[in-house]
Amino acid sequence: MSWTISVDDIDDLARGSAVLGTGGGGDPYIGGLLAKEALRRHGDVTVVTLDELPDDAVVACVSMLGAPTVMVEKLPSLDEVMRPVTELSEHYGRPITHIMCIEVGGVNSTIPIAAAAATGLPVLDADGMGRAFPELQMVLPTLYGVTSSPLAYSD
Repeated sequence: MSWTISVDDIDDLARGSAVLGTGGGGDPYIGGLLAKEALRRHGDVTVVTLDELPDDAVVACVSMLGAPTVMVEKLPSLDEVMRPVTELSEHYGRPITHIMCIEVGGVNSTIPIAAAAATGLPVLDADGMGRAFPELQMVLPTLYGVTSSPLAYSD
């Protein structure tokens, strides 16, 4: 059953993801700021369960990559979060239909919410591993042959 995420949910979500991420994934406060701003500008985000995901869905995992301490000095913009979604859609020749969190941890728990708010897409109630991880391919889908490419990024 779907539900929504609003600005009021972000602090609790960021705090919980910091605990589940066991300290990994960057500063949840910074991702929370970006998610709150996106939600204020674009409205609440709908979260759907796997049971509600259509068979023809095109799901994009949205996250930050690299040393998270850089974000303390230079905050990411919403454009940097949205641009890869647009690029992947163009690559596939089909629109992205859902956004997914790749890891529960720090900034990467709230960045997908910012992307979903900015694009108007729903978020899938799932993640790649259930905690923070050090390398992109270290997620459960890799065990089932799902690769981490194609990959789109912006800076």
